[in-house]
Amino acid sequence: MSDPTTASVWITAAASGLVGAAIGGAITCLTVRQQLRHAASEARIARDHALKREVCFETAEAVAGWVRLLSNISRVDLTVQQLSETQGANPGWSYKVHAVGDLDTIKALDRAGEFVFSRVLDLMVKRMHLDTLRSATATASERATQLFTYAQQVVAAIQAISAADAAPEARAVAQQLTQDLRDMQAEHAELAARWHQASEDESRAHRELFLASMKAISEHQRYLSDVVVNVRRELDLPFDAEDYLAHIAQTSDRALEELQKMMDQLDS
Repeated sequence: MSDPTTASVWITAAASGLVGAAIGGAITCLTVRQQLRHAASEARIARDHALKREVCFETAEAVAGWVRLLSNISRVDLTVQQLSETQGANPGWSYKVHAVGDLDTIKALDRAGEFVFSRVLDLMVKRMHLDTLRSATATASERATQLFTYAQQVVAAIQAISAADAAPEARAVAQQLTQDLRDMQAEHAELAARWHQASEDESRAHRELFLASMKAISEHQRYLSDVVVNVRRELDLPFDAEDYLAHIAQTSDRALEELQKMMDQLDS
């Protein structure tokens, strides 16, 4: 029979081993769970980051449509309806930004959008005024062309019925046609003056619209620079934001100075 003391030692050792194994197992389990949680957190962060990158790139393409719209308003070869078609951006991108973006990014983008909306309204008023002037110029030009053609026909008729052997009735008609020709010459001179004034007004309005459009693009760039700073912060793409903002401001100022010089040269 075993010694009771020896049995007690074996039992105590076994119990200690079981307790140690349980503690070790618990620690291992907790460690694994912590690792799984960390891996899940890292995977979630990676998914969120990838989603934000996708939305940001889509937003960049959509915002380029804003710049294109501001630029195209001064293009007289495009109708007002065609202007809206040139933007071609899916409006859903803005909702995606609100769904996944930080509040600072959303605010910066909304400020840029509000600026574009207000400038587009202002530019469209100028564009419609320009279109009215262009219509007046075209109408005066078309009427002047019609008068010139009719005057040529009247001159030919006068020459035909003013021959030496023409009947007295024909000579009376020739006198009336001659008076009609004088009236057409006077109207043509008035139309020429009207066309000249309309052309000058049209040219001035077009230059003003073009300058306003370019100024809007330059000012819009400053709003977009705030968006860029916030987006890069969200995507963890560090850079010197202060230096970047200063660079954008200087670039915009230089562009406006050169544009104003060009317009001054055209005016002179």
